[in-house]
Amino acid sequence: MNKTEALKALQQKLATDARWAQRALLAIFKNQTADEQMQGTVSHNNAMGFRCMDSDILTSFAGQLQHRGSLSPKQMNIVHRKMPIYARQLMKFHGEKIQAALS
Repeated sequence: MNKTEALKALQQKLATDARWAQRALLAIFKNQTADEQMQGTVSHNNAMGFRCMDSDILTSFAGQLQHRGSLSPKQMNIVHRKMPIYARQLMKFHGEKIQAALS
């Protein structure tokens, strides 16, 4: 599987598989700087973490997932809609592991 195929497969997984989407949500949250995690905003232009329009809601979801271990069906619908946007960032930092898991 080449990188383009892996990226498309990852986007599909993020849009449909709750386990993949939740793990990706937490991985992207960990890419946020500590101050961004605490504030739920984007304050650094470093091409890591959530986009500014997603930071409030996805930071909230990541915190809930860490503390409760689950999200509501409505929240998961939002996560499935938003997480495919972050597939490139996930591939950048975790590409080899992702490609192995998709194969």
